[in-house]
Amino acid sequence: MKKSVRQPNIILIVMDDMGYGDTECYGHSAMRTPCMKQIADEGIRFTHMYTAPTCSPARAQILTGCYAQRVGIPRVLFPDDIIGLRPEFPTIATCLREAGYATFMAGKWHLGSQPEHFPTRHGFDHYYGLLYSNDMTPLHLYRDETVEEATVNQAALTRRYSEETIAFIEQHHDRPFFCYLAHTMPHVPLAVEDEFRGRSECGLYGDTIECMDHYIGQIMQTLEANGIADDTLICVTSDNGPWYEGRVSGIRGRKFDVYEGGIRVPFAARWPNGIPAGSNCTETAHLMDLLPTFMQLAGAQPPEKIDGLSIAELMQGQGNTPHDCLYLYRGNDLDAVIRGQWKLHLKCQRGEYMNSNEYPKLHDLRADPDESYCLASRYPEVVQELTECIKAFDQQMQPYYVHDPQS
Repeated sequence: MKKSVRQPNIILIVMDDMGYGDTECYGHSAMRTPCMKQIADEGIRFTHMYTAPTCSPARAQILTGCYAQRVGIPRVLFPDDIIGLRPEFPTIATCLREAGYATFMAGKWHLGSQPEHFPTRHGFDHYYGLLYSNDMTPLHLYRDETVEEATVNQAALTRRYSEETIAFIEQHHDRPFFCYLAHTMPHVPLAVEDEFRGRSECGLYGDTIECMDHYIGQIMQTLEANGIADDTLICVTSDNGPWYEGRVSGIRGRKFDVYEGGIRVPFAARWPNGIPAGSNCTETAHLMDLLPTFMQLAGAQPPEKIDGLSIAELMQGQGNTPHDCLYLYRGNDLDAVIRGQWKLHLKCQRGEYMNSNEYPKLHDLRADPDESYCLASRYPEVVQELTECIKAFDQQMQPYYVHDPQS
């Protein structure tokens, strides 16, 4: 493995509601995603990367390295919300810009729609995209802080986000840069340009993913053409599990759930100067780990009070998970915890019809990855230990559970 001679460029690509099993590198035989597969084959694939079960909390965690509850975004935000990401919480972009990086975001923000919440107020030099989900109104396309289009052609968004990202790379290839490409698709309503419509064996949902994969390939070609592919860390993931469509590959649950299908997401990363090709990581990690990881790779200090931990060693195919426990929220409700092989659920999931006496539920994720069998009565000492972990963490977080006037 070669050693990078400079701070790596960093490109983070996040799909919206793409399932754990929706790509070739996670076993989908019908979804054609050769570019994402190339990233995994020439880099690393994580099998146990976790997130929050809904959009805004997931994005808050990615960008701040904190549990969403700590930064005051425990739920999905809407266009008329007055809350959003506050300036006292530095983002990946804020930290990397201070370390000398050029910063750019394209795509879905979803961390507040008031001017003080815009991406350009949180470390991004430039922004191009939608402030929230594509099923919300009014839906406008922004450039920096100005509405560029009041009527959005959603079918063209994947191409246009990618073209803007490519233009930024070409303009800044001679210095370290951070690009955050947060695709709108495959969030509903699904839309794709005619060139990709009907291509996939997986319907319109598959068309949108194969289209995004195509443009990931265009971005990778741009890196090669500018001679910076080896110096660039490119990561591809999803904000949370799939909604109506999408594959979870045998694990239980979907978006909104803290079952594995709602919170375990695909994650592949490629960096020829820093990641051994063909690596596979089965250790537990979380998307909030990206901020401290990127800071370590850039030779910069992360903020002091964050929950994420660097997974730089894991990306190099070394070491064990830095986490003792991962805590899983829905809103301000701390519903579950993962510790090693064990996962404890305290409450029913959305849409479940369960007797409350059946909780807490304990699962062995190694033997029972789809959380089908409760082992609480067999291992009461594990239930007690994990319950105490949840109580202690919940007590620590209580000061951050701010009153939400619109919840």
